[in-house]
Amino acid sequence: MTRDGARLVLVVEDDVSVRRPLVKFLEMHGFAVVTAETADEGLEALGKHRVVAAVVDLRLRRGSGRDVVVSTPADVPVIIFSGVPSESAELERLRARTRLIEKPYSLVLLVETLEEMLGEASQNLHA
Repeated sequence: MTRDGARLVLVVEDDVSVRRPLVKFLEMHGFAVVTAETADEGLEALGKHRVVAAVVDLRLRRGSGRDVVVSTPADVPVIIFSGVPSESAELERLRARTRLIEKPYSLVLLVETLEEMLGEASQNLHA
């Protein structure tokens, strides 16, 4: 948790025209956001911040979002957004708590999926 209690989400996306509206939409829904444009920046952010979830594009200009997905702690939900669903199928099998949202994507669907995954996480903690 961040100091103000907001839920911190990592967004790894190198396309500013995708990243900017996504960040704004997440903030409108009560999330704090840390962003990364490369796989290395995403990995660095995971080391620095305790995130409640990650939204990761697999195809980045520098590095692969796959590295960020597999390095994210197992208890942290990950949403992969990609225009190539076959790339994420293996990751969804390898890593529990990983889901795909295909590009072009709906911001509403993305936030609803995120909330649902976070709800499942809190239910598991209290079970």
